[in-house]
Amino acid sequence: MRQAHSHAVEASPSPAQVFESVRSMSMQLRKGIRLLWVDDSRVLLSLYQAVFESLGFEVLAISSPKEALHYLSSDAADVAILDFDMPDMDGGLLASLIKEKCPMLPVILYSGSAGIPYGAQDCVDAICAKAAPREELLTTIERLSRKPTKAQTALSLRCFTPSSIME
Repeated sequence: MRQAHSHAVEASPSPAQVFESVRSMSMQLRKGIRLLWVDDSRVLLSLYQAVFESLGFEVLAISSPKEALHYLSSDAADVAILDFDMPDMDGGLLASLIKEKCPMLPVILYSGSAGIPYGAQDCVDAICAKAAPREELLTTIERLSRKPTKAQTALSLRCFTPSSIME
């Protein structure tokens, strides 16, 4: 005697369910990514902090470039995002000082200024325009915040020895 097999038909998820699932996965990927965000505009800084924390990032928002230098350490942030036009110190100089203290910390210049000097461009890992879509900045943050695996770190440490400099 044959048993009848029942084939349950699964309902396809709605577009809203798919969107929410992707958003949730994206937030999980971002969880733990720490941003050091420096902008002299406290209003914009509050807005950036609220938006990016709602997207799953941890945001340390600082309005003074000099104060930002005090927060630098090997684990204070995964990415630094700097405004260019600031009164006490421009983003290019701040980027160069950050790179002196933490050369491996990725730095994004996030600016509304079209004329960024080449010297400033040389000190940063990326430049994003404030007028560009938010997705451009998100993509850049996610690309730069990817940490190497333990195996990649071990390999790079093994490949860099004092004798390799002389070869």
